Amino acid sequence: MTSVSQENLRKLAIEAEAGGDYQAACGHLEEALRLGFDEDLALDLSRLLRLNKEEDQAYALIKALPDLFSRDKVLEEYGQVLAANNFLIEALQVKHLTEGEVDFPVLPADKKEQEKILLAFRRKQAVSQSQYEQLLKLDLPTYLAFARSLLLDPLANYALRLAVCEDLVKLGVKEEMQVMILGDLKSFVPAETDLLKQDPVYREFITSLASRYQNRPSELPLILAEGNFAFGQLYPCQGDYVTNPDAFARDLTGFLRQKRGGESQDLLEKIYPPIARIN
Repeated sequence: MTSVSQENLRKLAIEAEAGGDYQAACGHLEEALRLGFDEDLALDLSRLLRLNKEEDQAYALIKALPDLFSRDKVLEEYGQVLAANNFLIEALQVKHLTEGEVDFPVLPADKKEQEKILLAFRRKQAVSQSQYEQLLKLDLPTYLAFARSLLLDPLANYALRLAVCEDLVKLGVKEEMQVMILGDLKSFVPAETDLLKQDPVYREFITSLASRYQNRPSELPLILAEGNFAFGQLYPCQGDYVTNPDAFARDLTGFLRQKRGGESQDLLEKIYPPIARIN
C-alpha cells in the first residue's frame, strides 16, 4: 500500500507525463520509491523510463523485481522492456524455461549494431555486466557462433565463461559445445546441463563447505565465495573433476590455509596460481 506522500508524487508524475516531461515524471516516481517499495510504482517508472529512451534503466529496474511471472501486469512490462532493449536472447531463454508458455515478440538489434557490439566486446579487457548484456541483442546464430569462439578462448575470464555457459543452458541448446577449462578441452550439451546452483555436485559441495564453518560464522561468507570461485572455474564440467564433493570441500579448505590440498592438490594448484593463504 502506498503512503499519502507516494500518492502525491504519483499524481505529479501523471501531470508531468501528460505534459510530455518524461524525465520529471521519472524523477517523481523515483522519489516515491525511495519512500518505500511498491510494485505498481516500479512498473509505472519502468514504462516511463522506456518512453524517455532509458531502456537500460528500465531493464535494471524490472530485473530487480522479486517475481516476474506471477502477475500479468509485471510479465507484460517485462516483455515490453525486453523488446525495447532488443534482448532477443533473453526472450528466447524465457520461452525455453517456460516451455513455450511465455513467448515475447522481441527483435534483435540490426546487423550493423550487432557488428558494433561484437567489435566493442572483443576490444574490452574487462567486461562489465551492462556490457555483457549487450550480447543479448544478437540474433541466435550470431550469438551461438560468438559463444563458441569465446568458450574456446583460453584467456577468457572464468566468470564470463560461466555466464555464457549458463545462458546456453537457459536457451536449451541441444548441440554439443566445446569449452576450455583449466587448459583442458571439454564438451557439454547445454540442454542436458544444470545451472551451477542447481547442480547436485555443487549443492553437496557447498553444503559440506558451509558445515565446516558453522562455528565460525564470520569466516563463512569468505569461504563460500572461495567455493563458488573454485567451482565456477570447473563449470560446466565439474563432474569430470570432482567425484567426491565432501572430500573436495575438505581439500579446498586445507589448500587455502596451508596449501595442502590432499588428493585435489594438482587441481587446486591449477585453480589458484599462485595462492595467498587465508589466516
